[in-house]
Amino acid sequence: MTWLRRLSITARITIGSLVVATLFGLVAVVVIRVGVASILHNATNTLLNNDVTAPAASVESNPAGPFDLPGGGQELAVVDADGDILASTLPESLEDRIPRLLALGPSPSTISINGNTYDVLVRSVQTTAGEMHVIAARNDETTSLILDRLTLALLVGALVLILGFGAASWLLARTALRPVSRMREQADRIAGSERSGSGDPEGLLTVGPAQDELSELATTLNDLIRRLRASADRERQMVSDASHELRTPLAVLRGQLELAELDAGDADALLDDIRSSHSTALRLGQLANNLLELSRIEAGPSSGRIDWRTLVDELTDAIDRARLLVSSDEDARPISVDFDYDPKRRPDPESRVALSPTDFGRILDNLLGNAITAIRGQKEGAGAEDVVSASLHVEARSVVLTVHDSGPGMPEEFIPVALDRFTRADGARTSTSGGSGGLGLAIVAALAGAAGGDVRLANAPSGGLVATVRLPLVRA
Repeated sequence: MTWLRRLSITARITIGSLVVATLFGLVAVVVIRVGVASILHNATNTLLNNDVTAPAASVESNPAGPFDLPGGGQELAVVDADGDILASTLPESLEDRIPRLLALGPSPSTISINGNTYDVLVRSVQTTAGEMHVIAARNDETTSLILDRLTLALLVGALVLILGFGAASWLLARTALRPVSRMREQADRIAGSERSGSGDPEGLLTVGPAQDELSELATTLNDLIRRLRASADRERQMVSDASHELRTPLAVLRGQLELAELDAGDADALLDDIRSSHSTALRLGQLANNLLELSRIEAGPSSGRIDWRTLVDELTDAIDRARLLVSSDEDARPISVDFDYDPKRRPDPESRVALSPTDFGRILDNLLGNAITAIRGQKEGAGAEDVVSASLHVEARSVVLTVHDSGPGMPEEFIPVALDRFTRADGARTSTSGGSGGLGLAIVAALAGAAGGDVRLANAPSGGLVATVRLPLVRA
């Protein structure tokens, strides 16, 4: 059957239709022949009964004869109790086998003699002269001829119908698959335009008005095209962002290394150049890691699932890390890092957030780190008390994380673009050293989006920035 797989779909549909039509045609011919044969057989039996009725009545009333047997092709015989033929219009081949015919019984029977087939009916009649018999016979040649001609006509008709059915199947298959051919040609044009770079970014396959399998296929392929384009756009954006963001620190690193080469004779200056180069290299590594992480997040939805208990554990761990970050710099202004959650209000035990514990911890680290950086970047004495607080609470169908700091907040015109990659606001939240290189909030937004949630930023009336992350709950 390997050769069949090499044929086109149209050819396979046509061949399959021909096979099915042939089987149905043969079955129909057989059924019709059997039905007509049964009808003819019943008709012959009826005629035989009609043939013997009048002679049997005549024999019963006048057993001595004479017996007036009808002609017109009716083959009859009257036989006495001793088996002698009193009157007959039977052919000689049947008259020679009268004892055999008498043994057939009262039901219609079929007998073959010298290549001829006869339907025979024997009726016994009680008379004053004893039991007599009336034999009626009909040659089956006419019935066989009718059946043969009918079978030939049925076979010819079935052949014509099969050929017509095959042609119709081929035309219907071609017509049904024509949209597929157009879809393939359109896909080739889209692929060609994508390779040449001159394609329409909105070019998609045409979805027909009918809600059928082809429309569903076109819709699925369009979704695939959109995902592939989005993936290609992410890759291009990543390369563009990387080349843009890495250009400056690479230039700085190259300059620092050149200075280190010039300061080769001065140990202290050389050490300062090496430390500066090391700091720049760390920033480059962190920036590259953030780019790769952001690309991974945007590549697809998260496959993690964490429950309420794990969310609380990640919150307390992130608070501990933020406190260590604050205490690691003894010269910086002190910052109080607090957290809050309601232990009595919990979601359904079967509910989960579609994030891994690591991703949720990263959201917390980025928001808390961003808040600490903002507070440290503002002018001394700007606030009476520097505080970063995080709260986690449950709503009807979601978990809400809120991080509030006492920093300088954000310019109102910057908030709508704050979640975009490589965007920085002027002032205290601009990180000129270390940090996430403008990717921290973008990573938070990408992680929340992968879980089906969102991030909102707003300046608090009392000062500082409030970051609200809403993560929907899903069934385990």
